[in-house]
Amino acid sequence: MTPTEWKLRCSARLHARWPSLTREQRDEVADELWAQPRWRALEPEAAVAEWLRPVLPERIRPAHAG
Repeated sequence: MTPTEWKLRCSARLHARWPSLTREQRDEVADELWAQPRWRALEPEAAVAEWLRPVLPERIRPAHAG
């Protein structure tokens, strides 16, 4: 997967999980996640789920996210 594809998928997942973010904010977060090897090693959807884990209330986390 190219960096551009990873960031686009990451931005799309951010939009699905956090729709109040603007496109610019989503793209900025995607760029920041891509810049860190920890997140880049994951599929973009998994990276978003893990990155959002500390801020999402337990009751709205998907069952597969833990």
